[in-house]
This record gives sequence, structure tokens and C-alpha cells, in this order.
Amino acid sequence: MNVKAKSFSEKIIPLSAKDQWRPIDNIRTLVFIVVRDILDGELMRVSLDKLIRNHIPILGARIKPSGVDGLLQYHLITPFPDNHEIFGWSTSNVASTLEEANLVPEHNPQRGITILQDVTVMERRWIPSDWPVRRDQDKPDTPLLLVHLTYYKDATIISLNLLHCVSDQMGFGSLITSWIDVMKGKEPQPFIELPEDGLDGDKDITFKELHKKYHYRLRTKRERAEVLIGIVPELVARPKETRCTIFIPVGIVNGLRDKWRKELKAKHGSDAANITNGDVLVGIVAKFANMHRKRPKKQVVTGPVNLRGYHPLLPKNTPYLHNALIFAVSHTAISRSKPPTSEIAYGQRLAVLDTLKPDNMERGLAVTRELRLRNIPMHICEPWEFSYGPTNWCNAWHGIEFSAASANKTGEEVAERKDSAVAERKDSDDAKTMDGGDSAPIILGHSSERNHPNRLSAFIMSKAEGGYWVDFAAPNKGMAAVKALLERDPNLETI
Repeated sequence: MNVKAKSFSEKIIPLSAKDQWRPIDNIRTLVFIVVRDILDGELMRVSLDKLIRNHIPILGARIKPSGVDGLLQYHLITPFPDNHEIFGWSTSNVASTLEEANLVPEHNPQRGITILQDVTVMERRWIPSDWPVRRDQDKPDTPLLLVHLTYYKDATIISLNLLHCVSDQMGFGSLITSWIDVMKGKEPQPFIELPEDGLDGDKDITFKELHKKYHYRLRTKRERAEVLIGIVPELVARPKETRCTIFIPVGIVNGLRDKWRKELKAKHGSDAANITNGDVLVGIVAKFANMHRKRPKKQVVTGPVNLRGYHPLLPKNTPYLHNALIFAVSHTAISRSKPPTSEIAYGQRLAVLDTLKPDNMERGLAVTRELRLRNIPMHICEPWEFSYGPTNWCNAWHGIEFSAASANKTGEEVAERKDSAVAERKDSDDAKTMDGGDSAPIILGHSSERNHPNRLSAFIMSKAEGGYWVDFAAPNKGMAAVKALLERDPNLETI
């Protein structure tokens, strides 16, 4: 009997500039989804295989630098060869409950602001020892996506590891939502496919616009040197820092938001009454990061702004796998006592609104394009000043819940839980708010360079179980000041 050999073809697809500028080109994003239930791993594995084979085959590709200029390219062989590992999959078991493992506290609706272990402590317990955590650690055939399930007696931790050049957090969230759709037997929504240069920004942008001060911009070599001169002395003077996870209850954030809206409206007019929970959180972490300062230090506060729902090529509720970020920039001087934290939040709101103007969206995309072409890292800071970069992931995880994969529920109970989750789910906040909708699981993780100072950024990782979970770091003196503040003012009424 003659057996016809399979015919394979290889597509080489260049990554766009926005998917490979430094440091995104070398980062692996790690996400840890804490589900207080035992999940059906085989259902999850088969569903992920079906999702990638039938709907998102690019996730089964490999990324390699080109031989000419080193720019990154997808290498996609279709159909997938029989020996091709489409994604990494592994599991492990822990003979204790999640609470006994002393990593994630028991759900407590009455919990106030709480300082917990940092996410890297959890990482070491929830990922295989041989996982790459940077792209330069990948072997030639390492899959783009790696998955590991850690089973406790009463919970499952879903650890996901994906190259940042494949997707930002909103794309990652869309991937997880599509995976859950397949588990439910639903057809996932198609992902948008754009041309390579579809989000490259203004092609005719001027030198002046690319170098516009106090914005996301290009800097000269001299300016880049002056940025380092402004930052390095403080890192040398205070080399030790403390990293932690801070839980901030929604009630405290809501209360500050309402209070600050009234104060800002009285001071700045009616347009100032629109700060969001995301802005409040940016203000809080920026103030916390400067609690060691007696005198205000000039600094640039930056935050990524997602273009989904704002750029004409990216409709709001249509999934898109790749990166779609530009950056809002506000400029202020911060110490432990000045300015009022409400003013930091207000500055963030104004910066986001300005960034989302059509011309500024195109300008921001053009800056990213030029950074990649010139091989310049993205660090946003002005000469002689300091930089602080809070990132809010909450919108990325809106509506994600894993009841469809529960191994402990009957079909009727799973359907009832799904119906209840849908009924309680709020409409997603738009990209301007940077707030997240309610989500069942705690989602932790990080997506930053390794072996760099963590005090220059903060990650609002998720909104779950009545509060926001924040990856935060400060110099040791500053962390001691944060703890002292929380002891005398647990609701942050004085900041």
C-alpha cells in the first residue's frame, strides 16, 4: 500500500516594530492564575491544542532572528509536523492546601491593605526549574507558549509563559478567553490580522515631534547619558530594595476616588471629576515609591495605554494577539508629603486623555517604530530626573473564570456557575479608565526585564477577591516608611 507523504510549507513572517523593540524583544511574560478549585488538566490541554491548531496557528511557530539584520521573524510550518511541540505542557502536585503553602492568603472580604510575599517567591514554586524566563534562554525548538499546572489539595495554579514580542497583556487575556471558549465547546472569536506595518504610526513625522520633551519620545545620545546620570546615583546610594505584593481593597480605592473627585473638581473644574480607580492606584504606588524622600524629586510618571477600541484598526471588542501599546507621560516632583496624591492621579488622567488623541496615537506608534529601527531601549525619562512606570493589567483579565474546566462539579453545577458569572459580570471599562472588571481568579505575574531595579516600576496585576493585587518595590528605607504609614493611616486618608 502506498502511503502519501505529507506536504509541509514554511512561512517566514517578520515581526512588526511594535512587537520587538527593546526590551520587549527579550522578555517572557509570566502569568499565574490562582483558581480555588481542582481543574481538569486533560480538558484544558486538549482545548489549547485545538485552539492553536484550528484558530491561532501562529502560536505554534518559532521566533528566530534573521541572518541579515537580526530582526525577529516567525517561522511557521504548516501543517504542524507530528514531532512538533506546539506548546509546552507539564503538571506537578503539592501535598498541602494552598493556604498551608503560605503563598496566597485565604480569601478574606474584611482584609485591609496587606503586604504579602513578592511574586518571584511564588514563581519559584509554580514553574518548572528548566523553564526559560527570557528569550535568550530559549532552545532552538522552545515553544512560544509554555503551560504548567500546580495542583494543591484545594486549588490549581495555571502558570503561563509567553514571549512578550508575541503579545501584550490584553492580547494574552484574549488568548485565555478564547481557550476557555473552546473548553466550553464554543467557537472562539477570530483574531484581527493586520499587515506588518499596520500600526507603525505616522510615516512623515518630523524630527521635532519625535523628540518632543516630556512625552514618550526619542532622546539624543547626550540626553540618554544625562538620564543615567540622574538615576544611577540614587541607586548607588540606596542599592538595597524590598519587593512585595500589596493587596489594596476596592473599598479604599473607591473611597479615595470619590473624595479626590470632589477636591479636584473644586480646584480644577468639572473636567477634573473623571479620575478612575486606575488613576487612583497610579497615584498610590507613585506616592509609596517616594516615601523615602523628604524633598520632592522631579520625575516622569509613565503608563502604557492600550489602543484597542481607540485606533481605527482595532475595534474595542475584537481580539488582537500582538502588542498595541503607546505611553502616557505626566511630569511632576514627588516626595513623601508633596504633592497631594490626588494631583498625581489627576496628572495621570490628563496624560491618558492626551495620549489617546488621534494625532498623538500615530505619534506614539511612530516613536516605537523609530526606537526599533535605531535599536534604542524604551526607557522613558527626562535628563537629570527620575522615572516611575506603573502598569495596570486589570482590563486584560476581564471576565476570565475557569468553571468550565472544574473537575469537581457536575454539568448542571458548572452551567449554573457560568450563568451566575455572566449575570454578575459588569461591562468592561474602556481603555481610558485602565480599570479592570471583576474576575473570579487572582491573577499574578510580571513582564519586565530580569536583574533590573524593580523600584522603577509597579504592576497592578489584577482585581480579585475584593481588592487589587500590586507588584511593588521600594528602597528599604522607603518600604519601612510605607509600613509606618499603613500602621498610622490604614485607609490612606492623609496621602
